[in-house]
Parts: sequence; C-alpha cells; structure tokens
Amino acid sequence: MRITIFVCLLFLFSIGSVFAQESPLRTQLEQGLSYRPVQSDVTTDLPSEQDAKQCEIKVSDDKRGLIILGPQKNTLRVFSDANGDGRVDQWSYFQNGVEVYRDIDSNGNGKADQYRWLNSAGTRWGIDANEDKTIDYWKEISAEEISREIVLALAQNDVDRFLRVTLSDEELKELALGESLNNSVTKKIAAIKTGFAAAVQSVALKNGNAVEWYQLNAVLPGVVPSNDRSNRKDLFVYENAMVTAGDGEKTVQIALGTLVKISDNNWRTIDLPKIYDENQLSYTFILPAAAQTSSAPASNEVVALMNEYQEIQSQIPKLPADQRPAKHKEVIARIIQIIAKVSTEEERENWIRQLADTIMDATSRNEFPDGGEQMETLFKTVNKPGNEELAAHVRSRQIMTDYYLSMQTGGDDMRAYSKWLENLETMATEFEKTEAGIEGMMQLAVYREMSARSAEEPLKWYTKVAQLAAGKPLGEKAKGAIRRLTATGKEIPFQTTDAAGKPFDIVALKGKLVLLCFWDASSVSSLALIKPVVDKFTETGLQPVGVNLDADSQTMKTSVAKAALSWTQLYTAGGLESPIAVYWGISTPPCMILYGKDGKVIQPNIQSADELQQIMTGITNEVTN
Repeated sequence: MRITIFVCLLFLFSIGSVFAQESPLRTQLEQGLSYRPVQSDVTTDLPSEQDAKQCEIKVSDDKRGLIILGPQKNTLRVFSDANGDGRVDQWSYFQNGVEVYRDIDSNGNGKADQYRWLNSAGTRWGIDANEDKTIDYWKEISAEEISREIVLALAQNDVDRFLRVTLSDEELKELALGESLNNSVTKKIAAIKTGFAAAVQSVALKNGNAVEWYQLNAVLPGVVPSNDRSNRKDLFVYENAMVTAGDGEKTVQIALGTLVKISDNNWRTIDLPKIYDENQLSYTFILPAAAQTSSAPASNEVVALMNEYQEIQSQIPKLPADQRPAKHKEVIARIIQIIAKVSTEEERENWIRQLADTIMDATSRNEFPDGGEQMETLFKTVNKPGNEELAAHVRSRQIMTDYYLSMQTGGDDMRAYSKWLENLETMATEFEKTEAGIEGMMQLAVYREMSARSAEEPLKWYTKVAQLAAGKPLGEKAKGAIRRLTATGKEIPFQTTDAAGKPFDIVALKGKLVLLCFWDASSVSSLALIKPVVDKFTETGLQPVGVNLDADSQTMKTSVAKAALSWTQLYTAGGLESPIAVYWGISTPPCMILYGKDGKVIQPNIQSADELQQIMTGITNEVTN
C-alpha cells in the first residue's frame, strides 16, 4: 500500500503532472524522462528515442523514491520524497551516472523553490522565494561561478543576473565594516546599480548565448583580520580579479575588481566590470589603490611595486615556517617603497596604515619576531603634532603586536594581558579624540565589564565613547551598554521581532519572571551550561527568551538547531551590529538580563550559568520564605 500511494503522488510538480495509480510503469518511465531541470544552465544525460526504450524505472531501496536507469544501468533521474510526506520534493538529474543538478521543494507545496548544481556542475545553490522559476538570490556561489555569471550577464545584457551576484545593502551590513570603509563600499554599490548598461557597452561581448567563460584570473584570496577600525569581522577577498572569456571573434580579459565572501562558499562582487587595463588596477580591502584616493592614475612604478607586494604575500602560506619571516620582511620593504613613491598625502597615510596592519598580522601568526622593533620605529616616525589620527592607528597596532610577542615568548599570560590593558588605557587617554582612541575606549569598557565586580569602571568608558562618538554607530552601541548596565529596578521597554518576523514586546510578559538570553553561534557551548539551569527554574515560573545575535538568518537557524533550543527566539539580522545588540550594547555573548514579574529589571548583566544559578536560587528562597 505504501508503494502504491507513493507512486500515485510521486510526480506532483509545478506543471501539474500527476501519475495515476493505475498508470503502467512504462508510462511513468516516459513521463519521468520528459522532465527537465527548472534551470536550463546545466547539462544532463538525455537518452535518444532508441535508448529510451531500453531505460528502466524502479523504486528506491528506502521506498521513498523512483530511479530511472539508462541502457547501461547508469542513473539518469531520481525523484524523491525526502521528508516522508508522500509527495515528491526532490528532482535529481545525472550526467555520466553522477548527480549534477537538483530541484528542491522545501515547503511541501509541489513547486521547486531551490536549485542546486552539484559535483562536476559546480557549487551554485539558488533560492526562488516566489517560485516563479527565476532565482531570487544565491545561497551559495563560488568566486569562479560569480565571474562566470558576470560574463553571461554582460553577454546577454541581463542586469538582474548581474545584480544577483553583487553585494546587496543587507549583505553589506553583515560585513560589519567601519564607518569609512562602509561609506566607500556603499558608493561602489550605488555605482553598480546605475552603471551596468555602460559596462555592457564597454566590454562589448557579441553573440549573446554563444559567449564562453574560460577562467577566473586572480592570485590567492586574502584575509583581512578583524580589527577595531575598519572591519569587525574577518574579511575574505579577491582583489583585482579578472575573468577571461571569448565571444567567437575575440578573447577578452575583463576586470572584476574586488570579490568578497559573505558566508561559506558565497561570494559577491562590489565593482562594475570593465575591459582590463594594467594601468588601472582595482583594490578595496587589502591594497588601497591610488585610483581610489586620487584623481591621478597610479604610476607604472607604483603599480609594479603593488604587484610585487601582492605576489610575495601570496607565497608566504606555502613556505615552511622558518622561511616566512624573511618573506614578511620583503613584503614590508615593498610597502615602504610604495609609501615613498605615492603622489598624495592621503595615499601615503593609507599605505602607512596598511604597513602597521601587515606587521601586526604577521606577528600574530608567530611568523615575524622583528615585529616589535618595526612597530616602534614606525610609531616614532608618525607620532608628530597634527598627525594624531595616523599615530593613534599605528599605536593601537603596536600595542597588539607587543601583546602577541609577549604571549609567544612563554612568559606570564596574565602579566601580558594586564600590560596590554594598561597600554590600551594609556593610548585611549592620549589619543581620546581619534577614531582609534575611541575604539580603544570601547575595548576597555567591554573588557572591564567582563572582569569588574561593579559597573562603575565600564560605565566610565562607555560614557566617554557615547560622548565622543555621539550619533555614530560606536556611540549608539555605548549608549545601549549604559542603558543595560543602569537598568536595575527600571521598566526598560524592549520591542523587536522573533525569528519568524512576528512582533515581540516585553510588556506582554509582565507578571512573569523573564530571562533574556543573548547568544550566537560562538556561544553555543556556553549555552549548553546555561540551558540546564534555565530548565530547572522553568518549572518554578521562569520564562526564557532567546535573543540570537548571528549575522544572518541561515546561521541563526543552524545555531538554534545545534543548541536544541525550544525557547522563543528573537532575531534581527546584523549580528553584534544588529538593532537588538546596539539597543542593549551587547558585545560579548552570552549575556543575560532578568526581568521581574513587576516588569522591572532585576539583574542586567548575568554572564554565566553559575551566576544565573546563584541569582535564581536567591529569588526562589525569597519566595519560599
């Protein structure tokens, strides 16, 4: 009976085809072979009319799918009921016996809403939210496939196809860039939205669908480590990427500029494509090109040095550990040469910042023991009146470099940590009106909050940041921390949305003991300790509400599943820069806020399971007595 029902329902699809219960297997086979991938951009095995007569159809071993085999017993199609509800929700297509493409119905309505390319066909995973057979956005797409999509979009004058692989405004927020860099990328995105037609004319590919993609041309991708000034998350990027394509008449190299990874196997472009010109290289995150800071083109000499710098840097990961310090010296030497030859003061400052970041990064990897001396020399060079912003940036990197070296020498870790905090406070005080100084104060506030018994010390620094960065993201985050740390005994309003997008208002829970637990993927292990304590007191009336701070919804869903939480989950995109995190000033999850039954905050800064246990035991004892 199971197989009969399954065969009857198996081929429900968006075109409305249903196999009747009494339909013979031969008819089912013919109808199965008539199916094609929703997305045409894939090559699958399609038997000839003669070969089709020798094909076979059989039920899968688990009784939840039908398999179509070719004359050589090679798999051609598999139609599956992946979720066990008696309806097909997965249509798989094969080439040479290997699955290369899959249509997926994730919501059980009989229509494909996801498209995946697999194995030799690539790694693309497209989402069709409105089920109109057109991809709305890419859940996964590699840098190579991005370059191919750009070529085909240019050849077919398809602006929608191009915009699907460009960084969106929402994705830009998830990169967590600093104000200056965020503004720069925002301008690039704005240019993309209006400049595609001109890009099509400039590249001038002919013959439309006959255009061929050959390869992505780029050096190894680079990682820009997270830092307080420009990016609060690690950035993985290709700089000055190119793609080679042909249209039957000519082979062309197209400059793509910068490609940036937004999540695992998911990349985006932030530049308009153009015909490659070696005198107009394009960088955004790793190499601040002269063209971005000056109206004059970069000199050939500077461009050559930039290329040497990038090439040497790309060699380092491949070398044995004992050879890396020497290569780092070569990289630093090239940057110093560039600093001496750039034409504007703005370019010079950008490259000095790059030099400081490079030295710090090499030292953090335990690959550059000379980092301390190099940083000391650099700071002495830039620490001059009127040069406070640049000097503060270098000094902040010097402090971290010294800390890394102290940790690597096998000394007292606590002494190294204390020295770093001491140096950070001195720097933040000396350069309090600079961007690096203000960011240093924010670091101090966060670390003091984690370690101090009282809120007095962190509040001192949060208040300074709120004043000095008023109206800026960092200032708003500091205001949120002040709101949280001074919330005891107050009815603090809190309105947001849950993970499904439904409104949430803390007022609706008045009359209950409510625990807001702020967490993200990085704190799942800590949550495993908190959850049993919560479960224990849930029996006595505690109402837990999870507040997830992951950057994107997919990571949030994965985290919730991994943590096995049944609590209500609140969520807005943006991670630690999301509206929720900013409102409460959350920088280091997990963190918990306990509301009393009267709607007032009892404890605004619970950081561990032990602390929660102690507080809840005290409340329970009070009620019992």
